[in-house]
Amino acid sequence: MVLAICISGTLIAAGPDDSAAPGSVKVLANQRYSEAAGKAGLCDIYSPGYSPGVEPPKDGHPAVVVVHGGAWLSGDKWTLEGYSRVLAKNGFVVVTINYRLAPQFKFPSQVDDVREALVWTAKNAERLSIDLSRLGMFGYSAGGHLSTLVSLLADEPMDVQVSASQWNSSDPRWQRIPKVRAVCAGGPPCEFRTLPQDNMTLAYFLGGSRREKPNVYEIASPTRHVSAGDPVTQIIHGESDMLVPIASSRSLVNALTDVGVEVRFATMPKQGHMVTFLNPETQQKMLEFFQDVLK
Repeated sequence: MVLAICISGTLIAAGPDDSAAPGSVKVLANQRYSEAAGKAGLCDIYSPGYSPGVEPPKDGHPAVVVVHGGAWLSGDKWTLEGYSRVLAKNGFVVVTINYRLAPQFKFPSQVDDVREALVWTAKNAERLSIDLSRLGMFGYSAGGHLSTLVSLLADEPMDVQVSASQWNSSDPRWQRIPKVRAVCAGGPPCEFRTLPQDNMTLAYFLGGSRREKPNVYEIASPTRHVSAGDPVTQIIHGESDMLVPIASSRSLVNALTDVGVEVRFATMPKQGHMVTFLNPETQQKMLEFFQDVLK
């Protein structure tokens, strides 16, 4: 593993030859992508390492924005360091983000933070050697929900997009969000519209029960926003997941299939939510997906 310390935006590598070794990774930590998100508005950049004098590809690398899980109320970007390093070692630039957490910040604060990270990625694409025509997103659990939701909302009418945002329709940031070409999600909650009307399990995130906030439960459900123009999608889900039942992912896969979107569904036999996240096979499936679609 390559260790690095970032001071004032400058990378200090742990070893003199780390950044020059084949398959090495450069890390630029705690870059601010959002002022509005405060302490949560930070990201880490993982990039392929090069020998001295060797330049990145002229057109840049494919890139993936990575979103952590934690039920929207906990977690941190460092929990997806392993996934981020796997991608960077294989030629991707990775932007791994934090975001505002519930219950202090309720939906759609987290959705806007992901959008803001995409805008920041586009703004810094040249500096980071990113080819924006090959941009993907990956998230696990709550991060999978946010990744799919933002990607699927992108081609919805503006009134629908604004209903899942605190930005107004005239905000110039809407025009600066780059197009996501591929999205991969592990164990994502995809459908809230079928939850019991008076169940308060997600009230800390969605602001109340489904009876109290029916429009929020609808707009927060990725399956609600499926359309023929959505990006190529890979879903990975443990068959024995008791935290986020696999039926949630099946609903999204079926909806995407019905409208003709290319979707891939990898099920992990006899595996639960956290075991699937920790399984190296999940990382490998994610990597193979992005290599196939973006490289």
